[in-house]
Amino acid sequence: MRFSDLRKLKEEPRRPAPEKKAVAPALVPAPQSAAAATMPPPAPAPAAQAESVPEQAAPKTDPRRRQPGPRLMNSQESPRAGSAPAVPFNEHEPRAREVYSRLLEQAGAFLKAADQPYCEKYEAVSAACGLVSETLKTNPALLGFTAYSTADDYLRGHTANTVVLALAMGVQAGLEPAELRLLGFCAMAHDIGMTEYSSLYNSETRLGDDEFAEMALHAEAGAAKLDRIVDLDYKIKDRARLIVLQTHERADGSGYPDHASDEELDPLAQLIAIADTYEAMTHPRAWRGPMAPPDAVKELIEKEGRGFNAGAVKLLISVLSIFPPGSLVRLSTGETARVLAVNRGSLTRPLVEKLLDSDYEPAAPSRLDLLAHPLLTIERPAGLEEVALRNPKYAAKLELARWWVEW
Repeated sequence: MRFSDLRKLKEEPRRPAPEKKAVAPALVPAPQSAAAATMPPPAPAPAAQAESVPEQAAPKTDPRRRQPGPRLMNSQESPRAGSAPAVPFNEHEPRAREVYSRLLEQAGAFLKAADQPYCEKYEAVSAACGLVSETLKTNPALLGFTAYSTADDYLRGHTANTVVLALAMGVQAGLEPAELRLLGFCAMAHDIGMTEYSSLYNSETRLGDDEFAEMALHAEAGAAKLDRIVDLDYKIKDRARLIVLQTHERADGSGYPDHASDEELDPLAQLIAIADTYEAMTHPRAWRGPMAPPDAVKELIEKEGRGFNAGAVKLLISVLSIFPPGSLVRLSTGETARVLAVNRGSLTRPLVEKLLDSDYEPAAPSRLDLLAHPLLTIERPAGLEEVALRNPKYAAKLELARWWVEW
């Protein structure tokens, strides 16, 4: 299935659902800017309500063969936009923090439960992911929380962040509720096989070839663990196993475990793959530091058509822009700012918060929507190393702020 086929899907007549139940809309119009966000996010839906969305059964075929998947937005199409009452960004932050905290808790519980002989986690994970996807539609602050890392075990934060990033792309692509539900669950499950290799992924030195080959087995281990989840809907189990298996494959066949290439990959696996990679690049590991988000985006753009499907790359950029939330940037005034949220349709004019003046001294707190300040521009990215050279104490403060603290 090609990413560019979404338009054809939207032109086809909808098949009626098996029974008439209320289903949430597939995509709520995105705000024109981060400062003009829509109404406050809804309260979490109960698990029983999530069940009102019918799942699509996967054909009974070889689970390693690609199954029919969603047609994602053509890279040339623009997402639908709408207008809504303005809500200050700071009013979105408490709700976003609450949703992100719940997701982290669910990620930790799921990673532990997946090592048990059996568990019932599908419904709980699906409900948590449903809350995330609904919040993303109205709350521009949530995406910025993916800049956090978890100190106790990086895998918990990595899993939660990958879920948010993958679902943000799914919402932007206009996926149907059932597809968003499956995307979120598989993003949560994409690294459950990694728990068997904790000594390797926590290594303080870069893995050698033999160690990497051993850890690469986690993809198949994770797919096998799905059989332990007893409440996983049987109608989607085969496809879920395929998606989890393929999240480390690459469009050019350079991934693992099967070296599958572009046309063989499930579209949802491709979304999780690029979300997983971006998250890993921009967060620290025991043996290396993080890459600046703008540098990570640049590298992924350069891999377009090779490591990743071109449509997936463009979808990621449409969600994150070239200055993703969490980026440090140098403004045309010489000041240093941090990106808080992306303005849809503008790659270079996000909502920012000034941090340092032109002499790298702490500035008075000030948030600016660059769409509303056309004379103020971003000149370039500003790495943490640059700040450390001029103001090491403030750089240390920024470094500490990257770690999630649960009070």
